[in-house]
Amino acid sequence: MENVAVPTQVISARELQNMGSLRLTDALGELTGLTINYDHGAGIQVQGFDADYTLILIDGEPVIGRTAGTLDLERLTVSGIERIEVVNGPSSSLYGSEALAGVINIITKKADKPLTASFTSRFGTHNTTDFSTSVEASSKRAGVKALINRYSSSGYDLTPDSFGPTTPEFTDYTTDLRAHLDLSDRTKIEFGGRLAIQEQASQFSINQPAEFFGSQEDQTDWSIHPEIKHRLTNRIEVIGTYYRAAFATKTEQRNQDDQSLLFYDSINQRYQKGEIQANGYWSAKHLTVFGAGVVEESLDGDRYGDFKPVAGSQFVYAQHEWLPSSILEANASARFDAHENYASRLTPKLSLLVRPTEKVRVRLSVGSGFKAPAFRQLYLNFTNAAAGYTVLGSTQLSEGLSSLTSTGQIDATFLDLTTIEEITAERSVAYNAGVTVQLSTSLSITLGAFHNNVRDLIETQPIAQKSNGSFVFSYFNLNRIYTRGINLEIESSPLAWLQVATGYQFLEARDREILEAIDAGTVFGRRLSGRDYRIQRSDYDGLLGRSPHSGTIRSTILLPARKMTVSIRAQWRNRYGYRDIDGNTIANLDEEFIPGYMLWHTTATKSWSFKTGQTLTAQLGFRNLFDVVKPTLIPSLPGRTVFSSLQLSL
Repeated sequence: MENVAVPTQVISARELQNMGSLRLTDALGELTGLTINYDHGAGIQVQGFDADYTLILIDGEPVIGRTAGTLDLERLTVSGIERIEVVNGPSSSLYGSEALAGVINIITKKADKPLTASFTSRFGTHNTTDFSTSVEASSKRAGVKALINRYSSSGYDLTPDSFGPTTPEFTDYTTDLRAHLDLSDRTKIEFGGRLAIQEQASQFSINQPAEFFGSQEDQTDWSIHPEIKHRLTNRIEVIGTYYRAAFATKTEQRNQDDQSLLFYDSINQRYQKGEIQANGYWSAKHLTVFGAGVVEESLDGDRYGDFKPVAGSQFVYAQHEWLPSSILEANASARFDAHENYASRLTPKLSLLVRPTEKVRVRLSVGSGFKAPAFRQLYLNFTNAAAGYTVLGSTQLSEGLSSLTSTGQIDATFLDLTTIEEITAERSVAYNAGVTVQLSTSLSITLGAFHNNVRDLIETQPIAQKSNGSFVFSYFNLNRIYTRGINLEIESSPLAWLQVATGYQFLEARDREILEAIDAGTVFGRRLSGRDYRIQRSDYDGLLGRSPHSGTIRSTILLPARKMTVSIRAQWRNRYGYRDIDGNTIANLDEEFIPGYMLWHTTATKSWSFKTGQTLTAQLGFRNLFDVVKPTLIPSLPGRTVFSSLQLSL
């Protein structure tokens, strides 16, 4: 990856094993500049963007099934993965909407061994278990690899004085199949298929006197991905791809005394894409990629009533890589998306890689991106049975609010509905620059900077108050924000048996309209004593959920003579705002911030190889070694956990 023009990070299968990673959350949270935020699942924050804006791919195809914009990374096992590529910023035209912040591409491992099998078992705190079985077989022209994984936990409870667990018990099943066949020297066929099922059970209480309820949630997602590659000539290759995926959830909440139904909700999302791509290898200095395709998405569920949203889009793209000299590499691309629900978009990109010496790499890129409104932002019509609030999509706003008003559920409206326009796609322009210097064979330093300007950010706002005291929310193109920052990474091998990688990120994520209002002197805060004060720029720490400072440490001790490794890692983030107490929409009081914290993890791995060819690998690990717990502020932090595992490879 040292010769890639765009800012990219890679985690190999060996690194995943050394870290003892189970799910994608474990792997990504330990990379510099990436932050895991928990909101309707474990989402990833890249360059200060929320989880909505990062595209998650498996072998180049999107994983679907987001809840409130978050694709829960806990759904994805790292078993059977060859590597994970993280591209920061909208730097490639090969991807469309949702790649505003970046792309995370999970590359699965292809079968490349005659006949092998491996069995893995892992046991940990909170009755966490993980069992994997994989079998692969390959010949000169064909190969197949199958994986079955079961992952479960009893959950945990950080607030025993309250009824119900902090995190519920669950069981996940994942099956994955990858196959390839070389029909001839020019034609190859590949197939990928995946099925994942999750069952989750919990309890909670509401009302005074308390009523107790049980909740059962079932989740299923599957995908198939056939692909054919044909080399027309020595210089031109054509790739045809079809991808189909579905995601379904069903949630049922019942009173534990009389089994009466409190809440029922089901969602079925479907996605299919056909794409053809042509690669032209004109010479050692020129590579051109052309592509075109169609996408169809559909959705139905209780939150959308009888309406079943369907949206189609078409896209074309072109990308050219040019190496005019050994010093310079240029990559120019553009993509045109025509969508049924909003205006067409043209998104150009340009990136440069400059190698002034063998030891220096300079990367520069600029690109524009967009994010189409999600179905929920356009068509949602949902009322939370327990909390009483209502959320209406942009196209459902007028009819939904009229219905609530006619049934006497609205006390006051905050906006003139005749002035509200339908939401449009969010747009951004991103600039990335960086330099890597290889100071010696054992020391390299990478310094990078990024700046993203975003317009028409889609936000939720209350539009009315209901007679039960709760609010009606809807979606609007409101804000102009920017995110910018600096990344510093140092990789070194000070001793033959020691590898150390440290990283730091400075991040600034601000709303320009709030900054303008602060400059105009119209934003005020209220201390807990009741005293008002005028907000200054120094009081504004930026968008909620963003830490201005964060860092990581990843070190590995290698003991090859003993076939042993010890991995010691740390994640640090300083304080960040998480709520608004005084009603000015920003975090400015100390009570509105979560204090900074640091997590340490360690994993020891030992292998034995037998003369008969088998390998046995044992692992012992601790996550959150110093037991950092913040029960009410960060319920996703379970405290110190320990695990042990065994893997037998035949």
